[in-house]
Amino acid sequence: MKTKTYLIFILVLLSIRGALAQNEPIAADSLNVKNLNEVIISAPRADIPLKEMPAAVSIVSSDQLNIMTKGIAPDEALRLVPGVRVDNGTGGSRVHLYIRGQGVLSESGFRGLGIMVDGISVNDPGGYAPDLYDVDWNNVKSVEVIKGLAASMYGSSATGGVVNIITENGCEKPVNVTLKATGGSNGFWKTAAQLDGTKDKIDYRISYSHTQGNGYRIHQAFKGDNFSEKLNWKPSDRVKITQILSYTNYFNQNSEGINLGRYDTVGHTAANTDAIPFNELHLTQRLTGATIGKFDINENQNVIVKGFFRLNNYRETSNNGDDYKPYVNPGASVQYNLTTGKDKLINHISVGADFSSQTVTEHMFGVDKDINRVDTHFGQSCIDKDTLLVNQIINQKSAGGFFIDRLDINQKLFATLNVRYDYIYNQLTNNIPLPDSVVRSSGNRDFQAPTFRFGIAYDICQSLNVYANVGTGFLTPTNNELYNNPAHWGGFNETIVPSTSLGEEFGIRGEIKKMLYYNVTIFNTTSENEFYRYSIVGRGNNTAFYGNVGGNRKLGQEIFLSFSPVKAVVLDVAYTHSDFKYTTPDSVEGHWIPQCPQHVLTADVSYTLLKNLTISLEGAFQSKWCIQVDDSIYNQFTENDIKRSSWVDGFTVFSANISYKFKIGKCDSEVSLFAKNLFDEQYFGFTEPNNGPDYNSFQPAPGREFFGSLKVRF
Repeated sequence: MKTKTYLIFILVLLSIRGALAQNEPIAADSLNVKNLNEVIISAPRADIPLKEMPAAVSIVSSDQLNIMTKGIAPDEALRLVPGVRVDNGTGGSRVHLYIRGQGVLSESGFRGLGIMVDGISVNDPGGYAPDLYDVDWNNVKSVEVIKGLAASMYGSSATGGVVNIITENGCEKPVNVTLKATGGSNGFWKTAAQLDGTKDKIDYRISYSHTQGNGYRIHQAFKGDNFSEKLNWKPSDRVKITQILSYTNYFNQNSEGINLGRYDTVGHTAANTDAIPFNELHLTQRLTGATIGKFDINENQNVIVKGFFRLNNYRETSNNGDDYKPYVNPGASVQYNLTTGKDKLINHISVGADFSSQTVTEHMFGVDKDINRVDTHFGQSCIDKDTLLVNQIINQKSAGGFFIDRLDINQKLFATLNVRYDYIYNQLTNNIPLPDSVVRSSGNRDFQAPTFRFGIAYDICQSLNVYANVGTGFLTPTNNELYNNPAHWGGFNETIVPSTSLGEEFGIRGEIKKMLYYNVTIFNTTSENEFYRYSIVGRGNNTAFYGNVGGNRKLGQEIFLSFSPVKAVVLDVAYTHSDFKYTTPDSVEGHWIPQCPQHVLTADVSYTLLKNLTISLEGAFQSKWCIQVDDSIYNQFTENDIKRSSWVDGFTVFSANISYKFKIGKCDSEVSLFAKNLFDEQYFGFTEPNNGPDYNSFQPAPGREFFGSLKVRF
């Protein structure tokens, strides 16, 4: 380990020394150093200069997005965002994301985080975002991440923060074409094509991509097709209409977590023994259409109206059954913005409302465990029995009203107050008639609560911007947490209640001599009725149940540095320190929250030679973490004659990238080569709580991988 660390340290020093010898000052328009007066963020429901934002914000620029290895998932895009962790246990696009520990105990997807693509919410009415299959990261312009209690902006779905993904618009020329191809280890390849441009008052972008790979583990193949279209129309100076359409068809096998006994026997490529004979897979087909209209009444007033409609066809097979979940999800929002005052006191007021609904029709059929075998990587065959295990309809609705007041004081001091009230309604209708002693056939549950956040930002000077805030969060159970009922077959879980949070945050950020941008944040969040996962033996297709474990305290620090002493060199460093522990009940008091390492460090240094050749080196370190909410299982069993522990060893991995830009005639071109996990470190990428008899908690990470890509734009 020391040899690896010294090698990277020497390479970094040599890169900086070589760049300093060129004696070139940094370009003023560098995207790696943030000018607080020029950077505008839109995630807080308004376009706000970064210096006025009283909260921790991270911005992933196009420069950072351009060096994504595969360009298929947010684990690469958000690697340098402190406080954010993305688990990718498939090698493809199926990921699990959480911010400051929020959502860590969910089974998949994004839990309690507001996810938006071009301002359109991905979350369902219960606050759950299943995935980001729709996003082709080749088309993403930037990503804004607001960390902390943001429920007062977008409702319970944003209790842990907001991720706002902004895609590219059409370029200034009438017609442009971009082609890109990427290939590499484990049978991975991706092809993408894009047509974009501007004509008169309309700019447009049309994109298509295909991705597939065998995965780095057994039974981990994936493939997907993405189509997206975006059009901006400005019929007048006061009106802007944005129309968006996307379609995804994504398939992945599910190798699942494994126990340490299987890892010892087979190695890091092992799949769960259930996954191979029973052909576990996920299939998602989703169509989303949206329209956004901004109407300027005058220079001080405007109205923003959004509407979307989402159709989804989801299927999941396992040894428990063949599950079909088609759903429809329409939604809309309206927001009125008013600016008053002048000179030393300017008041920005916003009022509005959000509405969303979803209807899920679920049918699960029993499967024959002796017949359903896997023959091909992309096979989707599954022999269903006539037995209908689940036949139910889930209806969800959410409505929220919000008020935002931003004050600009003395051009230096900025105060923001967010207040919101949310109502979430869930109804389940079970269409399998069984005796009341066996099943709760139907039911409904509704949740409602107000939230707020108040913050202040003081722009002392360009090199020092201070911000602080206090706020509340309100996290409601999602449909998965509700319809897996621990007390009955069918019906809603009536024991689980919403989780509430109170948090404070303090930070400083600034730019020093156009060479260094820094952002340092300290936060403290206390939560009550925190959710957790558990299993019940003998419940068949019900494999995961949820309840309220008690309270916890999340205390942490986040540091981001972007240092560019000369134009040729950029060094980015992201560090997160987490002290996340349960405070109640007595059985878990003082125990670490699972899947939350105390230390996470990522560093990336890039060195550009002759303006065309760029070499990048990246190192990532995570300390150990615990697996389960308590030690009721781990530390108490032996497997393969080895005493097992509740803790998972940390890891350190290094990666490298080299890219060269050139012209083919009039075409701008770029070729890139990537090496991930240079020293072939064998480690677990993440774990899942599992208190069943099999202890299948461990998800191995990929070993050494190589990729290459070619991009041409004309």
